[in-house]
Amino acid sequence: MPEYTISTQSGADWPVIPVGKLSSYLAPKSFQYEVVDDSSVLVLRVGGATVSVSWELLGAWYVAIEGSDSLERADSVASEIARQLEDATGEQAIWYRVTD
Repeated sequence: MPEYTISTQSGADWPVIPVGKLSSYLAPKSFQYEVVDDSSVLVLRVGGATVSVSWELLGAWYVAIEGSDSLERADSVASEIARQLEDATGEQAIWYRVTD
């Protein structure tokens, strides 16, 4: 299961995104998705994959993608979530795959 962190390029903390409205800020708009949970953790179905996005310590978002048909597709989903964070906050995002 690929897992990712998304941080600001500057190292600054992310601006607050309202709990319960995470999907409107973080959902990957270039993919078809279904919102499963939009509380303090965002859970989406993207194709056959389950994508979980949560706020983590040290100013990073954590993304886990279970059931993706390829590592490249999982990377694309994580990259799109990072772009959504950039658009929502005005901060430049960097993402890293931490496992595959």
